[in-house]
Amino acid sequence: MLGTVLVFFLSLLLLLWWRSRPRNSPPSPGLALPIVGHMYLFKENPTDQIETWRKRLGNIYSIQMGTFRCVMLNGYDLISEAFLKHHESLLERPNMFVHKEGFQYAGIASLGGDKWKEQRSFLQSTLRALGMGRNIMAERITGEADYLLTTIDAAQGQPLDISKLVTVCVTNVICGVTFSKRFNHDDEAILQWLKSVNRLFELIGSSAAVNFFPFLKYVPDDRFKFNEVKSIFENLKETIWGWVDKDHREINLSDQEFHDVSHAFLTEIERKRRDAVASTTIDEANMLASMLALFNAGTETTANTIVFAVLYMVNFPHLQDQLFREIEDVVGLDCSPSISDRNKLKLLSAFIMETQRFANVVPLSGHRLATKDIHLGGYTISQGTSVLVNFDSVLRDESTWGDPDVFRPDRFLDINGSVIVKKELIPFAIGKRNCVGEGLASMELFLFLAALVQKFEFLPEKDGELPTMVPNVGFTRTAQPFKVRAISRPK
Repeated sequence: MLGTVLVFFLSLLLLLWWRSRPRNSPPSPGLALPIVGHMYLFKENPTDQIETWRKRLGNIYSIQMGTFRCVMLNGYDLISEAFLKHHESLLERPNMFVHKEGFQYAGIASLGGDKWKEQRSFLQSTLRALGMGRNIMAERITGEADYLLTTIDAAQGQPLDISKLVTVCVTNVICGVTFSKRFNHDDEAILQWLKSVNRLFELIGSSAAVNFFPFLKYVPDDRFKFNEVKSIFENLKETIWGWVDKDHREINLSDQEFHDVSHAFLTEIERKRRDAVASTTIDEANMLASMLALFNAGTETTANTIVFAVLYMVNFPHLQDQLFREIEDVVGLDCSPSISDRNKLKLLSAFIMETQRFANVVPLSGHRLATKDIHLGGYTISQGTSVLVNFDSVLRDESTWGDPDVFRPDRFLDINGSVIVKKELIPFAIGKRNCVGEGLASMELFLFLAALVQKFEFLPEKDGELPTMVPNVGFTRTAQPFKVRAISRPK
């Protein structure tokens, strides 16, 4: 009797699920079971599993994770159609604990629609006013690059793990832009910040199950790290608020120039209060959330890319030598490379682009929410569905790159040595919600790497023992820990 009731109950659940399925939805990897969906089919590293399903199902397929319905997009043509043609229907974020508990649905990372547009417009105009893409920002970056060179030089060629040094210097660029502050590489405040950020990126992937099964946050001993992630977010925002130092900021509504992003925010907040603007995202909660997003996105990815570039230079010494010869011929060795040299250092530009493609430090996009039915690739993405992008499917696409698993910067150079800018190179994503700090990150990559190539020859820790290029894969890709010997170039 009990068995009959159980079979009936399960059959009823299956029927209800079947009737609730969207019509003309993209193919799925198999039967989605009640409650768990397709979670039981994940047998590999998630990014490998996603690629395995792509080869079997095509460039668009659906995955059910608990009650959470997701469509995975692959390939440049499909992704560009989705985020260029249907961008207005994909500006929102789904209900996920990072946005709810971490950002409290505030700031540029979590807002959607018109609220997101207001934050994006404000941040873009503020960054431009602060010199993004101009010499004033380049000078700030060059100052941090000089500090990095001095710190590396102090090791006198002894084996050194440069990742933390690079991260501190990149973080200092963001600190200068947002708070007009900077820290030395051994400052306890910045070291604690970086420790917290690293831990956050470690946990976001492992705690993702809470998004699909919210009851897991109540499991004893915080097994799914929900409370730890929430606590890290709160501590980071408290740190940022301390760095803002609002009580000691002088706000003058007649000011047209700002010292930094926080100064611009505080001034605009006061202006909105004066004008009694009721509906606006320019407030302290959104300021904190946006600056936290700017910090996390603006340090982790850029620093990781620079570390990967050094790793590739060590593994391909002939390329490292060619990069040095180009700088020696174009810039010389008596003055630091400047942003005006970027168009002339063509091999370095190609090397940076190939590093971004090959490392692909952010393999998957953040989730987007379809706010209405979208017809794409012959299928219907129904309203309320989450949409994810697999960037590996573009940056490692054989039909585009030919030999995507080979590190080859010359793929970005034509027969005359001129740089080829390929539309499929999308490390900063695509469409209206692409990275707001793309211009700043591009300047950092060029100026830091040009300075490092000009000053040092990077050798493996031990002769003949090259560090592995196989990355650690989590929410982002990072290089496995390695040490280099940085030998000063003779002038």
